[in-house]
Amino acid sequence: MRADHPQRPEFEVSIAAHYVPVRIPYLADVLRAIARWDRPKVKVTLVTNDLAIADEPLVRECGALLNKKGFELTFDVAHDMDHPWHLTWWHKPALRNFFARDERHERDLFMYIEDDIVVTRQNLHYFERFLPLTKRIGCLPGFLRFEKGPAGERISPDFRGYQFIPDDHVIEIDGQKFVAPRFPYWAGFILDAELNAEYQASPWSDLDEAARLPESRNHSCRVQSAWALTYDTVPDKLPSRCIVPVDDDLTPLECCQVWHSANNYSVSKQYNFGTVAMEDIFQGSKLAASVRQSIWDASALRRRVTDKVRRETQRLAGQR
Repeated sequence: MRADHPQRPEFEVSIAAHYVPVRIPYLADVLRAIARWDRPKVKVTLVTNDLAIADEPLVRECGALLNKKGFELTFDVAHDMDHPWHLTWWHKPALRNFFARDERHERDLFMYIEDDIVVTRQNLHYFERFLPLTKRIGCLPGFLRFEKGPAGERISPDFRGYQFIPDDHVIEIDGQKFVAPRFPYWAGFILDAELNAEYQASPWSDLDEAARLPESRNHSCRVQSAWALTYDTVPDKLPSRCIVPVDDDLTPLECCQVWHSANNYSVSKQYNFGTVAMEDIFQGSKLAASVRQSIWDASALRRRVTDKVRRETQRLAGQR
């Protein structure tokens, strides 16, 4: 007989971890955060291209922390890939198998993340609280990545400017305000059994089909993998299915913010990402959003030109 309600809900985490020694500290931040979760049963799988990652001292240390908590850390080596980025798709069979097993709990969850996405206990509490409520209106609890500035301020690595939010675009659920971000990508997803069934039936679960969808234009396969159901059956007038909680000033609540531990966009001079404070990404005034966007666009152009001149000068100097 099938047992649909075992005693303890399970949480399986698949982390895409291409082995690069200098990235191990970022992964360690991710694993330490998982070790502080208050879920009863967690299995973490590092999907990697090289099992040498298991011998890294920091990984061993974090594995001990997970084991002490009663969590499991395993390794899965990807092979015969057509492209290194296909590592980010290697977890798909594990996702199917997780929800196909005989014993399931209604609160079982599967999470996929890249190796520098720190998901805290607070993030999970928010997700589990609002998952059933957002599903009722065809949405999902979203997350936003942030990086830490020099003074500890939170900076968005994904927003290229500002998003105007009209009053009628604010959604209220159980007394909490939500908005739909224009840039919903956070390098991960979380699915329950119902959402997984929906995902497996969608073109987004197939590497080749996902690449042909219009939303995938100018985006790599690693981004498409992490989108999951983000752009599948989107409710009318919303940019995606993901919505995030905000306060009265439209500042995203910390519970929906996940730390991008690599912290590389906000310190880069080459990219236009990582230049907008998290508290400013959503604007309630159309005029303020427009003015700030114009200033940002001019600054972004200056930044690109300055960086291009710098790199070209260095290249010419190297030819002498």
